[in-house]
Amino acid sequence: MKRRRRWLSLILLLLALVGATAWGWWRSRGPDVATVTPRRGQIVQTLVALGRVAPPAQITFAARESTKITRLGVEEGEHVAAGALVVQMDRTEAEAMVVQAQAALEQAQARTRQVATVAAPSAAAGLREAKATLEEARRELERSEALFRTGTLNEAEVDLARTKTTVARNRARTAELQQAAVARSGADWQAAIAAEMFAEAGLAAAQARLERLQILAPSAGTLIERAVEVGDVVQMGALLGRMALDGPTRLVIEPDEKNLQTLALGQRAVASAEAFAGERFAATVDFIAPAVDAVRGTIEVRLAVPEPPPYLRTDMTVSVEIEVARTDASIAVPLAAVRDLAGDKPWVLVLERGVAVRRDVELGVRGDTLLEIRGGLAGDEAIVPVDVIGVESGDRAR
Repeated sequence: MKRRRRWLSLILLLLALVGATAWGWWRSRGPDVATVTPRRGQIVQTLVALGRVAPPAQITFAARESTKITRLGVEEGEHVAAGALVVQMDRTEAEAMVVQAQAALEQAQARTRQVATVAAPSAAAGLREAKATLEEARRELERSEALFRTGTLNEAEVDLARTKTTVARNRARTAELQQAAVARSGADWQAAIAAEMFAEAGLAAAQARLERLQILAPSAGTLIERAVEVGDVVQMGALLGRMALDGPTRLVIEPDEKNLQTLALGQRAVASAEAFAGERFAATVDFIAPAVDAVRGTIEVRLAVPEPPPYLRTDMTVSVEIEVARTDASIAVPLAAVRDLAGDKPWVLVLERGVAVRRDVELGVRGDTLLEIRGGLAGDEAIVPVDVIGVESGDRAR
């Protein structure tokens, strides 16, 4: 009986030793972890941002006079042709001022014609007559002086001849001044021309005011907002409406400035409107703002839409996905396999002969789920994912 007990104790001791040895060997191998292996394939890096549909051009109509609205030519949302009436304001006073200015211009033009066709010829004839009278007075004075020297005439008669000559000379001088005044460089002619120019400016100002009381569409487009109704009295500068002009459709997004290095003109994109999430359409980057918004730290990017779907509306919210990079036949690993992804030195944990080893890597194109490895891996390594807990560099694992 005692011998059986000793054999049983010995067997139990041997089993314990074998179990302890196996446990130590098992622990020395490290934990069993699920690893990932790099693969080769295509990686597409995209930039996704929310934006809006921007009209090619948008103009705002404002009142340029304090007046009353008398007519509306366009309904909100209606498409109009270039030159179509949008808003008509009260023009009664302005039209009267145009008529008054036209009358003033006609009066000034009549004065100019009078100077040219009546005053100038009359002045020329008066000058000729004055010169003839002066010449006759001079001859009469010479005869009187000769007769006075012979004693035929007395001194009083000679003085009368001298007075007639002086009066004729003064009249001739006055006639010369009158002719000079109505000449092209004369004061009367210049005054008439100045009055005509002043009247023309007055007519232009009156017509300009008349035009300010009528809002016309500068080109074809759609009235997207109307802020007044017939009978409203508006002050100068008051908003009348907004219009989106016809032209190519564009999308506007404002991604963070950190994405600037990946953006380039001509990049392809796909977009969808939030109201029509199941519909997608193509777009192309055609403008990148030259400056960054200092307040928000964003950069404005515009995309052309070559074939816009009919449901797009101005200011509609859209989601845009731009293809910023693409690579083929590259070594790719899941994003979850790379550690310190946002740091300066990203790395992966690789199993080498049962030991976890840190391996620095050089990153490339980053897709939605995969990441290009440009250096640091051969492509056949067993990588420990980031979410594996309890395995650090230098630990054993299998």
